This record gives sequence, structure tokens and C-alpha cells, in this order.
Amino acid sequence: MAFYSGFFNSKGLDRTYTAEDFTSYLSSIICNGILDTYGQMFRLTAASSGLKVTLGTGKAWIDGHYFINDARYSIDLTSYQDESLPRYVAIAILLDVGESVRSVSLEITPGTPAENPSLPTLPTDENKTRLLMYAVRLNPGATELSERDWYDYREDKNVCGYCKCILGKCRVTDMLAQMAQITAEMEEYNETVADLTARVAELEAEIEDIGDIVAVGQCGENIFYALYSNGKLLLKGTGDMYDYDNPLYPTGNDSPFFNNQDIKNVIVSEGITDIGEYAFRYCDELETVSLPGTLTKISDFAFYPHQDPAATPTVTHELKAVTIPSSVTEIGYCAFAGNRLTTVTVPSTVTTIGERVFTACANLTTVRYEAPVINEFMFVNCNRLVNVTLARTVTEIKSHCFNYCHDLTEITYEGSLADWAAVTKHSNWDAHGGSISPTNLTRINCLDGFMEWDEENHEWKVGEE
Repeated sequence: MAFYSGFFNSKGLDRTYTAEDFTSYLSSIICNGILDTYGQMFRLTAASSGLKVTLGTGKAWIDGHYFINDARYSIDLTSYQDESLPRYVAIAILLDVGESVRSVSLEITPGTPAENPSLPTLPTDENKTRLLMYAVRLNPGATELSERDWYDYREDKNVCGYCKCILGKCRVTDMLAQMAQITAEMEEYNETVADLTARVAELEAEIEDIGDIVAVGQCGENIFYALYSNGKLLLKGTGDMYDYDNPLYPTGNDSPFFNNQDIKNVIVSEGITDIGEYAFRYCDELETVSLPGTLTKISDFAFYPHQDPAATPTVTHELKAVTIPSSVTEIGYCAFAGNRLTTVTVPSTVTTIGERVFTACANLTTVRYEAPVINEFMFVNCNRLVNVTLARTVTEIKSHCFNYCHDLTEITYEGSLADWAAVTKHSNWDAHGGSISPTNLTRINCLDGFMEWDEENHEWKVGEE
């Protein structure tokens, strides 16, 4: 039959309609998603202790079927915690129209434990449709959860979203978006306060029993330093450090720390906002750096060890770890290139970033990248890099980012396939541009599937399990 019509009153049972007819009609005017005018819209909260979360009341529409939670519902995630590795657990609404099921229910899907775990990939089945609401991270040894431990996907229309009728979204959705923004700002503020408190305690501990002062001086208009006999360098003051000359083209404005092999630990105190250009270049024995929550900029070549910026840097610095504060908005060219870093996180606050920031960090194995742009040659010659996670906040990947990262076979992207497709990718970003930059990168894991490299056609395509 080619034509259908309805609905009409039945006379003598000459008209019959099934639930499928009605849900088909509803699905044509109501989008899939959480109803933004009912209850708490499935808001997730953490219990005061333990690995339990509570799902608030809410109503969802999914392919014309509805799902209601009319009372707060407790979910115990303890059984999903791995003893030694972190993992993500997805919380979704599942519609199963299979003849043996025919229901809508809550579904908990655990991901695979790993040192740098991927978000669970929700299966796509013929008779099943899912609305992903949350992905909760369970760390080994954790005894409680907070809202920082999960991703909220309710607003992401690619995997969930809020349902709307033909008249559009209700005003509650706009209010929810504003509330989410305010909540995020408050969380960031609280994190900053916590970081500052921890930093003060750390600095107090650092300056106890650190030996005799062997050098003092000035490295900013309002910044002074003291170098102690045990190799600790303490910078105190406010504002920006001075920028210094490239040692290859000296004009007499050399950093007081250039080529100083006595410096082992650098402590930058609260109030300092900028690490100057060439500030710690060629400090080969430098092992640790403590950066403050007031820092906004790490300038060009700040911790770059090699003397020739035109050449491939060799690993000479002993710098093995650095935490980039969420206050940092700018990182300069080659700022950390050629160091012994093993793990690094680039926060989403970094809106300006130079090229080659981590190039030739030969010991680097794990990267979490949240900043909007990955600039050119970012991780070139990081040949031990195996774990790369890109947050959904990444919007652009420039050329030659992963050239000669021979151990890198896959990347985890914390968004959907549609989100990944929207990311701007420049030529040879993945090192598939030819024999001069060979690569083993063949898979991009997304929330709802994965991309795989088609060697025959030389292109990325949606993968099939």
C-alpha cells in the first residue's frame, strides 16, 4: 500500500490503530530527548560518600515512546570500579522495540579500564535507540564521587538533547543553559581557590630547610629570585618576568638562569603572571617546576633546552613533569620542546598556543588536550606517545601535529562522530601525508563509534565493528 491516513473514529471496528501508529505520529512532532519542563530533567548528583549517584526525576521522549522517572533513583557504581585502572561508565536511556522486550529503561554501560580510558562506545542495534545522559569516570581507589567526575551530555543533541515540539524549545531550556554556565564558572572559581590554598602550603614546605642562598637577583620589574645551595630557585613577586635574548643572537640581555647547571627545582610563587622568553633555556639539570594559579602566559622557548631553534631539539633537560594551571591562556613557541615530560594536560583555558610546544619530548607517553587549537608540529618526534585524548573543546587541528609519533595507533575523542566531523583539520594533521612523516595512526575513537584509516583510498571513514 502506498498511502496511509488517520486517525478516525471506528464504526463497527472498521478502523483499528496500534501503539506503533500512535508513537509514529508522536515522533513526527516531538524530537528525541529530555523534556525540559518535567521534574529535575534527570539531573545527576553524588552521594555524600561512596560511589553512588542519584538520578533526579525527569521525562524523556525517544522515537515517540516516553520514559518517566517520578522519584529520585539511586545508582551504585561500586561494582564497576577497577582495582588498578580508571574507566568510564555510561548512563543512558534505552528504547528496545524488540518483540521480546518492548520497553524503555535505564542502561548502565561500563567502558574498558585503561591508563587513559576511552569513553564507552554505545552499540548501535537495529531494535534499540539510546539517549546518552552521562559518562562517569571511576578512578581506582576512589571512595566518593563529585560532579567533576562525569560528563553531562544532556544538552548534546548528537547523543541526547532536550526534546521540543513543533513550536520549539521552551524557555526552561534557555534557563538551564544559563544555570549550567553559572555552575561551570563557580566550579572553576572553587578549583582556583583550592589550587591557591594548596600552592601556599606547598611553598611554605618548599622554603623550609633548603640550604644557604648562593645567588640573588631580579628577573622582573617586581620579581626577585633566590637560588639555594640545594638547587632550588625561588621566584617571588608580582607581574611578568622579563623577556630575554635568544642566546644565538646575544645583545647583553641574557637570562640570569641561562646555562646554569645548579638549578634543579624552580618554584614560581603566587602573583607572577608570565614566564619570560628564554627564561630557563639550557638549564640541563632542571627537574621540576611549580607554577602558580596566577600564571597566564608561558612565553616562547621558556624551557627549551637546545641551542639551535632551527634544528631538531635533543632531550637535554631533566624536566620530567609539569602541571599547566587552568589560569594559563597562552603558551609560546617551543615552550617545553625537548624535555623529559611523560604526561601533560593542556587545559581548555589556553586560547593562544604556538607551534612545536612539545616537539621532541621523547619520553612523552600520555597527553590530554583540551585547548581549542592544536598548532602545527605540536608533538613531532614524540616517538613514545601512545595515549592521546582530545576533549570535545578541541575545534581545530593544524598541520603535521603527529609526525614521527611511531607508537601512536589511536586517538580518543570525547565527542560524537558528528562533533569530530565538525573539527577543522589541516593537511597532514595525522601524518598520513606521505613517506616523509610515516605514522601508524589508524583509529579515532568517538563516543558513538569510531573513524578508521582507509589505506587503499587514503582517507578516514566511519568504522564498522
